[in-house]
Amino acid sequence: MKTVRDVLGPGYRKPSMHLGWAGRTESAAELAPRIAAMTARIAAQYPAGSMQWVTAPDDIGGEPVPIPVDPGALVEMIDASFDRSLGFRNRTLLSLFLRDDPSDESRTDPSLSIGVGSGSTNNISLRLTDDFPLGSPAEAARLFVDLVRIWQPDLARFSTISAIKATMGKGHVNHAGYLAWVSATAYGPEPETDRELVLPHGEGWVYVAREWTDQGVVALFEDLARGGAHRVSARPDVQNPPHIPDGYPAGLEELDRLVSWGEPGSTPPD
Repeated sequence: MKTVRDVLGPGYRKPSMHLGWAGRTESAAELAPRIAAMTARIAAQYPAGSMQWVTAPDDIGGEPVPIPVDPGALVEMIDASFDRSLGFRNRTLLSLFLRDDPSDESRTDPSLSIGVGSGSTNNISLRLTDDFPLGSPAEAARLFVDLVRIWQPDLARFSTISAIKATMGKGHVNHAGYLAWVSATAYGPEPETDRELVLPHGEGWVYVAREWTDQGVVALFEDLARGGAHRVSARPDVQNPPHIPDGYPAGLEELDRLVSWGEPGSTPPD
């Protein structure tokens, strides 16, 4: 399977998938199936059974702790992670790392930062390594849509920190990224631009940049800003979770042909 480096080519830094939504309070028992499904889906990018999710140890010098497979034990771990210091009834804060050797901390691993369950803001960030088996644009979009289906966010983006930094000062933050999901229950339709494909899916849209380079994402950002795209922060304080059906948007299987990806100047494969 093609890696992040194969798909994005040179010149990017720190790719990640970020999902965010507004007020939606969920208990540990409600969050556990979502977290279990998400971690299993990401690990499935690798050969079966070759990778394991672990949490950072509580004490310095301690061993990483594998996340529980047993549903009841996972609920207990999530409940123990709740941060109630800000007055929220529920807000779990977890940092997870995906490793082939749980005790090996010598390399950079894919990781998850999870801050969910509160009646305020909820966020998940999946940080990818250059050698993460992302797959072609169509395969990457399947992973992205699967995560969106699991969590039902207001907005999700696959981008890079280098593209995000390059857009600073160019207008308010919008959905521009290699891939984006925008919920119709939180935002209205976005302005049209030739720089991206729009794939309606359930109560929302999957947006796909036509050029998978940081420069292409920056140009898309500028187009959306000129067209009056919604601010990422302009969403209701309490979420109406969007319905996201099983399966994938019509046209997703064509992305490898329609998107320019890989080395600069290369043509999409037949």
